Amino acid sequence: LQGELDALRAQVQRDVDGRLGKMAQASRFPGPHPVWHSSVQEDLRGTFQQEVGKLEQEVAALRRELAGLKSDQEVMGKHVEGMLEQLKAVRADVEAQFPAWISRFLSQPQQDGATSLVLQREDLQAELQALERKILARVLEDRRLSARDAQAGMRVALQQGGTAGVTEEQVHLIVGQALRRYSEDRVGMVDYALESAGASVINTRCSETYETRTALLSLFGIPLWYHSQSPRVILQPDVNPGNCWAFRGSQGFAIIRLSSIIRPTAVTLEHIPKALSPQGTIPSAPKDFAVYGLKEEGEEEGLLLGQFTYNHDGDPIQTFYLEGDTVGTYQLVELRVLSNWGHPEYTCIYRFRVHGEPAH
Repeated sequence: LQGELDALRAQVQRDVDGRLGKMAQASRFPGPHPVWHSSVQEDLRGTFQQEVGKLEQEVAALRRELAGLKSDQEVMGKHVEGMLEQLKAVRADVEAQFPAWISRFLSQPQQDGATSLVLQREDLQAELQALERKILARVLEDRRLSARDAQAGMRVALQQGGTAGVTEEQVHLIVGQALRRYSEDRVGMVDYALESAGASVINTRCSETYETRTALLSLFGIPLWYHSQSPRVILQPDVNPGNCWAFRGSQGFAIIRLSSIIRPTAVTLEHIPKALSPQGTIPSAPKDFAVYGLKEEGEEEGLLLGQFTYNHDGDPIQTFYLEGDTVGTYQLVELRVLSNWGHPEYTCIYRFRVHGEPAH
């Protein structure tokens, strides 16, 4: 506004000077009469001062209005803050009272013989048990039908094969052996690195556990703790997707105390198959790895028992045999992962097993 007033003042001054010059030329005087010129200037200046006074009054009124708006805004802000505090208090009260209210509602007896719309705990358990029985009966029926169809197909195949094929008894024997091998921890050899049998991870040296930040424990939407698996998980039989030890980078180490002193003959490394991976690939699977035998925990470099490569396109459970009969007896074994299949951030190990012959 001040800039506009200055511009208006200059414009009025230029207009006054121009009009006075034109009037002097029209009256054929060399210049305007000093007295008359002064009178005109005074009149114009008075008019200008009146206009300026009006504008200043309007500016003052606008300033007062702006100050009132600021005051109203501050009052409204304080009111909104008070409402937010009230809403927080109401929410806390509802969260505190809701479980108790539900318990009282469920424990209220039915009145006037009306049927309750909410199932009691006993009724809900009874319904769940009935549903479970129906599901189990359906599964058993499906298994029975599948077994009958498979047996009929096998009988037809044996009949078509004639004397050149195997007998039905031999097929049953082969299937039984395969099922027994699968039930024997899938490899049919004792795992001396099984934690439940007494084995343990005693040192991971410089390997840092990678925080995947997937399993989250939160309270009212506030994250409290991210769950990450420890190296112990590689000695446990649970190999569901995500239940693995993830260490940072492509190289990692773990020293394992076996359940007893043995002469190692083979090791087994396990990872989930590609079919169970959400992306259809397993770049975090280990690739090249080595196994060392240690006489004591503080030993820097043990005896190399073998170096192998895990094939990510092969079976999820791969057993690698140690060659040579000169392998000594050990209770400490080091798993040293040298590379993975391409993941830039971390490497996952699901299960590691050590097989061998007990030392006499």
